[in-house]
Amino acid sequence: MKACHFICLFIACQIGVAAAFSLSSISHSRTQTSSSFTRLNKLELQAQPTDESNDEGFLSNLTINLNYAIPYAVFFALGGYCSATEPMGASNDIIMQFIADPINPGTGSSVFEAVFNTLGLIGVPMACLLMPGNKSKEVPQKFSAAPFLFGSAAAGYGSLGLYMMTRKPVPSIDSDDLGWFTKNVLENKIFNVVVVAAFANIWITTGAAVDIATDASGAITAFIHFISGSALGFVSSVDLLILCLTGASLVPEDLARRGVDVDGEDKGKALAIAASTLLVPALGLAVYAALRPSLDDEA
Repeated sequence: MKACHFICLFIACQIGVAAAFSLSSISHSRTQTSSSFTRLNKLELQAQPTDESNDEGFLSNLTINLNYAIPYAVFFALGGYCSATEPMGASNDIIMQFIADPINPGTGSSVFEAVFNTLGLIGVPMACLLMPGNKSKEVPQKFSAAPFLFGSAAAGYGSLGLYMMTRKPVPSIDSDDLGWFTKNVLENKIFNVVVVAAFANIWITTGAAVDIATDASGAITAFIHFISGSALGFVSSVDLLILCLTGASLVPEDLARRGVDVDGEDKGKALAIAASTLLVPALGLAVYAALRPSLDDEA
């Protein structure tokens, strides 16, 4: 019961933030959003053509968003350092434990077990944020998001970061830009609620919700002790943190696509909703996807 109280309290927090939106009074001012997202993505490197021909090669107009490239470099640097300094085979032993029993592998930290299992599903709420703008004709992307989202189930930000660092913001979309899967699955509220239940189930079945609800200090201490002595534990935790921060950074843009004036009177509320997704890793993004406004019929 205490685990259910923990999950319900979190969801109630996000519902409260969403309710503050006063959706009936949201302004539909998409024309003002482009400048906002230009400012939010100032840290860019742009490749210039090496010749004066009109042919567009792969590198033409390629921009590297340092907001996502820097965490990518940090992630790999940490992974390489931690792997090189831990005893040989230590991380492989932990992986074998998860293969033998994915829910309760006996690592000594239920919180890490929840973190590790969450990484396998976080691509789903990330897809809910990225896929609506994936096929935009007005703002074409260099890559399709789908392969990188699939890859994130195994490689986390090691896969998705490659896409994010070249992605351009898409604050508005046309209905023709939505693929069948995005329109009928990722935008489906029933599907979104099922995803919320799946993430909540991870925190409950691993025992992390119960441990946090009954002895938060002990649960956090066990988590810190585990990741401080495990390369896999530390890198996986950093991976989930980066992915959750990436997801939160996409929330204002996603709200802009849904008619929210994120550059005006609703800016503070949009940022509060984005921050609220960080309350519980990944589950917060799933709850947002379930509660967010639907795309306009004209979008």
